[in-house]
Amino acid sequence: MLKRNWKFIFSALVAIVDFIIFNFAFILSYYLIYNNPFAAFLNWNIWVFIDLLFYPIAISVGLYRGIYQISLGSKKPHLIKFTVYLGLLLMSFLFLSKSESITPNVIIIFLGTQYFLLTINHYLLFRLNKSLVNNGYGSKNTIIVGSEISVFNFAEHLKDIFGNHYNIKGFISNGAIVLDPVLKEVAIGNYKEIDTLITKYKIEQVFIVSKSMLEAKYNIIREACEKHGIKVKMVSPYINNLMRKFNIYDVTGVPLTSDQEKLKYIKLKKSFDRIITLCLGVITIPLSLIIAILIKLTSRGPVFFRQYRSLYKNGPVIRIYKFRTMYDNADSKKNELLESNITNGALFKIKNDPRITPIGKILRKYSLDELSQFINVLKGEMSLVGPRPLPVEDYDMIKNEKMNHDWYKKRGLLKPGITGLWQVSGRSNISFEEMCLLDLYYIENQSLLFDIEIMFDTIPAMIFGKGAY
Repeated sequence: MLKRNWKFIFSALVAIVDFIIFNFAFILSYYLIYNNPFAAFLNWNIWVFIDLLFYPIAISVGLYRGIYQISLGSKKPHLIKFTVYLGLLLMSFLFLSKSESITPNVIIIFLGTQYFLLTINHYLLFRLNKSLVNNGYGSKNTIIVGSEISVFNFAEHLKDIFGNHYNIKGFISNGAIVLDPVLKEVAIGNYKEIDTLITKYKIEQVFIVSKSMLEAKYNIIREACEKHGIKVKMVSPYINNLMRKFNIYDVTGVPLTSDQEKLKYIKLKKSFDRIITLCLGVITIPLSLIIAILIKLTSRGPVFFRQYRSLYKNGPVIRIYKFRTMYDNADSKKNELLESNITNGALFKIKNDPRITPIGKILRKYSLDELSQFINVLKGEMSLVGPRPLPVEDYDMIKNEKMNHDWYKKRGLLKPGITGLWQVSGRSNISFEEMCLLDLYYIENQSLLFDIEIMFDTIPAMIFGKGAY
């Protein structure tokens, strides 16, 4: 029972101990300033205020998502973000309330103390978890399918990032005529024996390492996994670096089994999107008016740029609205610039694009040109968070050279989004395949809490303009 539920038990343990330490840090900060152990109790209203902030901020910055199987190094940025947002809210409270019960000195000492103590707690619990996982608590018995040496590279990558959370029981052939000699010596079977191997080794996770990413080839494996209720994921050997991205806490790949529970989330997401969009209108409407005036004053042409976009080739099309960032005749010059494209697939991006207006460069850098897409959200055509739609004509640039791209159509399982994992993970600095796999990772792990985390991460991505041009 303990081994089977260790993932939940550990996550709850971290969250509860964090809350206790957080409160201890508040008491300690008052004691260090006033040398009075009861000073914090006299300011109970501030105490209640920060306690009410704790879990909403922690959840919003993703402090506990995936905490079970990632290292302290991966969680440190979240602890820093938690401290920054907490500090901003406390300083705002101090400024607006003009309260004398909490001073800047107390806030500074409190922020430093809680960060230090929470870091120590996460380190100690991480060591405990690692030790228990090595003894079988919460680890998943895993089989890797493939016929080339890349399966060994993937296995090493898996071990390096996730330790023993994936307990690799062996490798099996995917049915290729030519099997790597090294793999042939250690293979425990072939893909036709998958049903027997799942039972024999009590398998809980299957990974298929495939260059082609052709799903139909693996129907036997998918059917066997669905029969036993276990997950199977197809992984490209070319994009393992995605597992080191900031928001990625599991293996990025193409899931071959479905999850019906996500349907409830999709219905709730629609209401969530509209409520947040209407609330943000207080900021976005005045800002949009200023942007519209600047566009009209600095270049000829309409304020809005309308474009037909889709999530995959020949998929459902929507007309999106963006603030115009290019000169009025920009589309006619696109073919002349195709050779300067720095991405692949259906992504078209070039640095120092001559078609962009001076004000357009600013709008793009800080993603302000996307604000008008709140119109699409209110119309029910888009979500705040989701896969990014691309221009319909750009899908003609896809070439099936190294891998089959039919799998990227799974992006169409959700509505397109204004922001998403692509935007907060590097944007123009990642390839088309990586963008698609980030979207699939989001679809597989979707939740309102994940949406909130991505929206919070979008703020610094906009401010610093990382990967935007």
